[in-house]
Amino acid sequence: MPAPGKVPKRLMPLAHLDLAALRRWVITARADLAAYAEALNSLNVFPVPDGDTGSNLLMTMSDAVDEIDRRAPETLVSATRDMAQATLTAARGNSGVILSQLSCGVSEVVEADGGETLAAHQLARVLTRAAQLAQDGVSVPVPGTILTVAAAAASTAERADGAGADLVGVIDAAVAGAGEALLRTRIDNPVLCRAGVVDAGGAGYLLVLEALQRVVHGEGGLAVTGGTEPEWLRISRDAAGSGVAELPVDCGDHAPADGPSYEVMFLLEKTSDDAVGELKATLHDLGDSLVVAGGPDRFSVHVHVDDVAAAVNAGVDAGRAHRFRITRFADQPSVQTPEFVVLALAHGQGVAHEFKRVGLTALTDWYDEEVLRSQLGRVGTLLLCTSPETFDAARGLTTDAMVVAVGRDAAQALAAAAVLDIDAGFDQMCAAAREAAADVASVRVVGDPGDDALMQQIRGAAEAVRGAELMTLVTGDGLTADRIDALLLAVATEHPTLDVTHVAGGVGEPLLTIGVE
Repeated sequence: MPAPGKVPKRLMPLAHLDLAALRRWVITARADLAAYAEALNSLNVFPVPDGDTGSNLLMTMSDAVDEIDRRAPETLVSATRDMAQATLTAARGNSGVILSQLSCGVSEVVEADGGETLAAHQLARVLTRAAQLAQDGVSVPVPGTILTVAAAAASTAERADGAGADLVGVIDAAVAGAGEALLRTRIDNPVLCRAGVVDAGGAGYLLVLEALQRVVHGEGGLAVTGGTEPEWLRISRDAAGSGVAELPVDCGDHAPADGPSYEVMFLLEKTSDDAVGELKATLHDLGDSLVVAGGPDRFSVHVHVDDVAAAVNAGVDAGRAHRFRITRFADQPSVQTPEFVVLALAHGQGVAHEFKRVGLTALTDWYDEEVLRSQLGRVGTLLLCTSPETFDAARGLTTDAMVVAVGRDAAQALAAAAVLDIDAGFDQMCAAAREAAADVASVRVVGDPGDDALMQQIRGAAEAVRGAELMTLVTGDGLTADRIDALLLAVATEHPTLDVTHVAGGVGEPLLTIGVE
C-alpha cells in the first residue's frame, strides 16, 4: 500500500479495455467498495433502513474477483461471462442484483462482438445495456435510486460516443452524469429527501464506474485517500449529523408506509418465460422491492414480503429454485456505533476480504489516524493487526476507550479472528484472541529468495512446531499463480497431514507469510 501522500504510479490512458484492464477494474472496484462499505451502510435508508447496501455490493463484487481468479480465463469473452455468472449468483440485496446487471451488460456486448477489446462505442453500449437490464428487472421502478444513476451514466456515455469521444471521454462523461444523478437522488426520492442523504446503491454504482475511470486514465491507488471525502458522502453525513435536511424542495411531511418484514432471495433455473412471468406477478402481489434479473438460463430473484412461505412456494413452482436467503429486517444489526468493536487492520485487499467474509470490519486505510479513530467502539476496541506497522499504529492510539492490539502478521490475525465470540464479553474475547495469535508460529518473507528457499522456510516452520496441524500461507502479489500452485503442491506432498489454508493477500502484503499451529 502506498504511504500517505505518495503519488501512485501512473500509466498511459487506455484506448480500449482488454482482459488485463478488466481484471484491474474489478479488483479496483472491490477495493473501493471495501473502503466505502461502512459509509454506504450508514446511508442505507431506502427501500428499507437495514444498513447493508455497502456490504451487499462488496460481497457481490468480491465474488466476481474470486471467480476470475479461480477460473483464470484466457480470453475477454470467457472472463466477462464468468464475471456475469458470478455476480448474478452471488448478488446480495436489491442493489447487488442491479449491480450484477452491469456485469451482464459487459458480457453481452463482448460476446456479441466476439472481440478481445472494448472500445469507446462498446463501453457506451455496455452502460446502456446494463441500465436497460436493471430497469427491466425491477417490477416498480422508483425515481432517485441506483436505476437513476445507471440510466444517467448510460445516456451521458451515449452522447459522448455520438460526439466522437474516445474511451477516456466516454467514461469521463459517464462518471460525470452518474455523479450529478446521484446528488439529485436526495431530491427526487421522497424517502431520501426527508433523510437528506443520497441513494446508497447509486453511490456504490458510481464507485464502480469511478474505479473503471481510474483504470482507463492509467491511474493506480484507491478512491479513498487521507483527508478526502466525495461530495455525496459529505452532504449526506452533514444531514445525518444535524438531523436536518437542508434542501431547496419540500419533501412532504407524510411518513412512509411500513414495508414487509422479510427479504427473500434465491436463484431460479430450469424455468421458462411463462413461468418467470407468473412468478413476477405472484411476488408483485405478495410484497415490494421485486427484482428478477438474469436469464435465460439463470435468474436472481429478490423481493420483500411478509408471507415467506408463499414467496418460497412461488419460486419452487416456477422451476429449480435454490440458494434461498431469508432475512428478517428486525434482526438486522443497528448501524449505530456499538459499545465494543473488532477491527482488522490490513494491507492487501485479499487479506481484508478474508476478515469481511467472517463478518468483521477491515480497514486498509488504517495509517490515517483520523479514519481509524472514527471506527473505534464507544467502550472498547479489539484491533487485529496483520503486520508490525499495523501493530504500531494500533498501539499508538491514545483514547479514553480501551484499545487492545493483537497479532503482528496476517497469519496471527486470521487465527485470532477464527476464535472470536462477541457474546463472551470484551475481556474474554480479547483473551481468546491473544491466545490464538500466540499459538501461531509465523514467519514473514519480505524479499524474494527463490522457490527453493521459500520451500525451506515453509519446511522449517512446519518442523518447528511439534504436532503441527494447521498451516496458513498468505501470499503477496509478488508471487505468480504458477509459483503458488507449485508451493502448495510441494507442501501437500511433504506434509500430507497438515491442513493448509492459502490466502491471496494482494498488493501490500509481503511475498509470503507462513503461520503454523
